[in-house]
Amino acid sequence: MIQAKILSGKGPVKQLLKLGNDTDYDFLIAAMDIIGDASSAIAHFQQFGLSGPTKYDDIGEKYLRLYGLLSATYIQQQSVLTIYRLMNVPDLTKMKAQFENLRIRELRHKLSSHSTDYFDKKRRVKEAYLPLRIDLGDRNITAVRHSPPMQHEKIDLSDAIQRHLELMIDVLDSIIEKSIKTLFKGHHKKEKDFSDALSELRVEKAGGLVIKGPKGAPRFIITFVGSKG
Repeated sequence: MIQAKILSGKGPVKQLLKLGNDTDYDFLIAAMDIIGDASSAIAHFQQFGLSGPTKYDDIGEKYLRLYGLLSATYIQQQSVLTIYRLMNVPDLTKMKAQFENLRIRELRHKLSSHSTDYFDKKRRVKEAYLPLRIDLGDRNITAVRHSPPMQHEKIDLSDAIQRHLELMIDVLDSIIEKSIKTLFKGHHKKEKDFSDALSELRVEKAGGLVIKGPKGAPRFIITFVGSKG
């Protein structure tokens, strides 16, 4: 969509994309690349778990993959928020709050970036957290609060990742919808083409299929009983 706008228009990129600053395009492209790269890391975990494809049951690899997974989800969230802000989608503060409530983001803070100085906003105290070494499963771990009162908590990483992905997809959907209206205002054919493409993605997100014939032929949409949407 961005490429189509730049290639079909004349003038500075800032003006074509309705950006606020000349450097915003650089951050926009970087954010899109990071989202894709992080998706690859997350997909690898979904396929192989914390043990990885070799299945050597090496504790060091499990820690490496756990920390990498938590980092991948965080930088993906931050990149989505960057695009959200650059494309002037409304309610950025509200969206940030939704991101902060994600379980996987909380785990990133507790088990990775702030293991020894996690601040519990409710109790107003600093805490220390770590993953229990003897309970590092492929997709389930135990988080230990290593400060009074001691606490062990079972974590389903697959569920936390799934909730992360669902929110990322929903937010990107909102970004694209807003961007189509912004970038192609007055260009009805392009606006319709991209709106149709977004509609097809929504069908697939809900569990359906979109079957396209030759160019100009009608498309067929197949939905399944019990699919979302």
